Amino acid sequence: MASYQRRGENSFLLVVEAGYDAKGKRKKRTKTIRINDKALLKTTRKLENYLQKELAKFQIEVEAGEYIAPDKNILSDFVKEWYDRYAIKELSPTVVKNYMSSLRNHILPVFGSKRIGDIKTIQIIRFLDDKSTGEKERKDGQPGNLSDDTIRKFYDALRNVFARAYEWKIIKDNPMDGIRKPSVQRKEMQYYCSDDLGDVIEALNKEPLMWRIYYLGALFGGFRRGELTALEWSHIYFHTNEIQVVNNIVGTHKGKSIIKDPKTKSSKASVVMPEWYMQLLKDYHKQWKIEKMKMMDFWEGGNHEYLFHHGTGKALYFTTPTTKWKRIIKKYNLKKIRLHDLRHSMVALLMEEDDVNLPAIQRRARHSSSKITSDIYGHISKKRAKQTASQFDKYAPSDKFVNKSSTTRKI
Repeated sequence: MASYQRRGENSFLLVVEAGYDAKGKRKKRTKTIRINDKALLKTTRKLENYLQKELAKFQIEVEAGEYIAPDKNILSDFVKEWYDRYAIKELSPTVVKNYMSSLRNHILPVFGSKRIGDIKTIQIIRFLDDKSTGEKERKDGQPGNLSDDTIRKFYDALRNVFARAYEWKIIKDNPMDGIRKPSVQRKEMQYYCSDDLGDVIEALNKEPLMWRIYYLGALFGGFRRGELTALEWSHIYFHTNEIQVVNNIVGTHKGKSIIKDPKTKSSKASVVMPEWYMQLLKDYHKQWKIEKMKMMDFWEGGNHEYLFHHGTGKALYFTTPTTKWKRIIKKYNLKKIRLHDLRHSMVALLMEEDDVNLPAIQRRARHSSSKITSDIYGHISKKRAKQTASQFDKYAPSDKFVNKSSTTRKI
């Protein structure tokens, strides 16, 4: 059974009965349509034909099981479910933190009270555009517009939330489809070059052995923060001077480290380290075993033998190395770069060498392709750029050459 009812000047409610509920009653599916064609509204026969066609299409959708009723939950309600059922289980803590910050501070104040099925593509486009040009959008009180990277985070958060709503059949169409990902202007990469190393190594030599090994590993091994934090002694091969990247600690949940595979397939590999670094590891291993023996029953490492811990065997909290690195920079007045930029510094140092071998650097950096290495790091070292330019010094014109070239011809 199908029918329609007029609900307003240009609003009509389509009603289709199909199937039965648990009590044996017929299920009703409804859909509201609005007609903006004034000429159509004034012509009874044309209006009737139009409504019958829309009703027939609606009935086919319902009977084929393709109709998805507009969800009555508002977006803020769905975000809570998305967080509990997907975000904290599938995404890294850092990504969840960024998404939730974007949602709470910017997205939900605009869309939170709207029904998720009513949010349109054009509304999101306008939202992103307004955020990118508005001068009063920053929450930190600083002047200026929001950065391109921040707008990209809004886009990523919205895309993830609506993708789950579509997959879970909460909405029939994904309003993010057709919205281009905002571009982000690539920032100049920060790193240490060979001229900086003296101060950096001198500073690290004044720090406890554990932290010295941690940051030198990032600097000369190109290890990421989570990879170093997840290192265990079973991953160290002293006989070949290799360190095997097996796991990646991306956060904590209920007091336990969240351990995942490395960032990419190519990240899961071994890295050959300098002899002097492996000697430091041997010295530290002796110290580590003494600490474990002293702790006895208070040792909290369990079956894991994490290299880096706070004294009880548990892996470091995943943000601790970043906090410690900031303190080291401030303490010794070092050039300010991020912890992750120590990894970039390894590539920069290799780029400074005379016999640059991009495939070899790619393998050591564990990039998924040589294009990443060349695109991101091809211009990384100023010293290398100067060395390249100096190759043309031999062509510098002599006084004789200049005089000869400037001789005027008689006409």
